[in-house]
Amino acid sequence: MVELRAPSIGVGQTALFIAWMRQMESERPDALFRDPLAGAMLSALAEDPVLADVAEVIKQTHTSARGFPTYFAVRTRFFDDEILAGVRGGIRQVVTLAAGVDGRTVRLDLPDGTQWYEVDLPEMTEFKDGLIAHSGLPLRCARHGIAADLREDWSVPLRAAGFDPGLPTVWLVEGLLMYLTDAAGEALLAGVSKLSAPGSRLTLEHLKAAMLQEEGRPARERVEEQGARWLSARDDLAEWLGGHGWRARVYAGDDPRIGQGRTVAPLPACWLATAVLDRSGV
Repeated sequence: MVELRAPSIGVGQTALFIAWMRQMESERPDALFRDPLAGAMLSALAEDPVLADVAEVIKQTHTSARGFPTYFAVRTRFFDDEILAGVRGGIRQVVTLAAGVDGRTVRLDLPDGTQWYEVDLPEMTEFKDGLIAHSGLPLRCARHGIAADLREDWSVPLRAAGFDPGLPTVWLVEGLLMYLTDAAGEALLAGVSKLSAPGSRLTLEHLKAAMLQEEGRPARERVEEQGARWLSARDDLAEWLGGHGWRARVYAGDDPRIGQGRTVAPLPACWLATAVLDRSGV
């Protein structure tokens, strides 16, 4: 059996942090979801020194920002519900950009015929492919792991893997945009929009602008301890998405309407958006 090693890159380690948060939620008796892939990851990497570094960041997070870990549970459930609404409405093509250790392809109740494309950096894609094989968990759909840099032209490998831009798609952009420059984020949204057929749905997350100012400094420092860095934030998601043909609903990360009864810390402050393609106003 091939030995798994944790990704060494900063954003890759952030993906391990998020997976650990999902495992902690999975252990709750009132869990908003249960993620067996996160548990498999922690078992497989138990002796990896990178995981020890991530564990220290998690300890600091719980000490300094109570209610912040709950955000990841609420965010995960929000995106779960939006994705399931799309596939249950007839969409059979899902794309996750910067998939990390997202376990949705092994845990969501997906309709037959669902094709799921997970795009991430080569090191992360190799790790994820190996982790799924190592775990022995059955897939709930046809999964396609695609190695690509989202700051470059990722549409070519996506199409080569079988993605059909003529079919409606559910897009998920989770934990990514804040690590891209404004220009790179604009290019990514333009690429998603160009590849989207009528009826497509888009769900995404972004930082509030205040998180790049003094108010967000403590949270930024925790991110930087993992070797990553926030590069962008914005407060105009509805207008931004609308300019590319998407009709959006936007919620603050601590909005009780999406909180499932949980209390989420107001900082770090994020937006969660869900949108439907509507080019009539473009």
